[in-house]
Amino acid sequence: MPELLCLRYSPWSEKARWALAARSVSYTHRTYSPLLGEPALRLKLRRLSGPVSVPVLTDDDGRVYADSSDIARWADARGEGPRLFPEGQDARIAEWVALSERGLSAGRGLSLRRLLTDDEGLFEMVPRKLRSLGGAARAIAAFGVRRTLAKYGAADRSNAELEGELGRVLETLQVALAKVQGDGGPRLLLGTFSFADIAMAQVLAFVSPPAFGLRMGKATRRTFTDPALLARFADLVTWRDALYERYRPRPPADAKTSV
Repeated sequence: MPELLCLRYSPWSEKARWALAARSVSYTHRTYSPLLGEPALRLKLRRLSGPVSVPVLTDDDGRVYADSSDIARWADARGEGPRLFPEGQDARIAEWVALSERGLSAGRGLSLRRLLTDDEGLFEMVPRKLRSLGGAARAIAAFGVRRTLAKYGAADRSNAELEGELGRVLETLQVALAKVQGDGGPRLLLGTFSFADIAMAQVLAFVSPPAFGLRMGKATRRTFTDPALLARFADLVTWRDALYERYRPRPPADAKTSV
């Protein structure tokens, strides 16, 4: 059975998991530990230097897919359900995916900075087997957070710059959805449900995390939430929630060893 290595609280991993669920593709889930698991991930990816990240899917033939979009395309060629990459829409989907990455990157930077000031949130980031270390565990988590900020270039960007970038991405989504004709359900960026909707829905995780899909503790949810952006883009959060209700299979379909 294919294996998905991912982080349950990561919007990038959720892109892949939603795509697999939408196509009813079964897989085995394995949780990634950013610090402890990196050496093994580098070996899997055959990448001894440079940044490595999840989600990573290994199929039954041993082929490795190390990007949520590639995993979604792999899923789209299998299983059943709505096609996530409708014919003739590749260019438009690629544009939305690129915009999603910009928004997610900015949101991650803001969330990680909030996390550094939240002791409870830091504790939730530590693998359970290390939590008995108490204050040392939080220090390990803070080290990992700072490392991640540097790894993705957010350490050199101001909060104002990150907030501006995330706001512009959400404004673009807001304008695009306003132009789409509704049919009583959530508006869809291409007129039919696609990976473009999945990708853009994940940006809203750094405004207000969804009720299901992402798995995180109370403190982590707090650090993901941006009250100012939530007030400004409440309509988009409502859109995202409706998208989840209609198109994201709920647990137990989202269980460890199934879709």
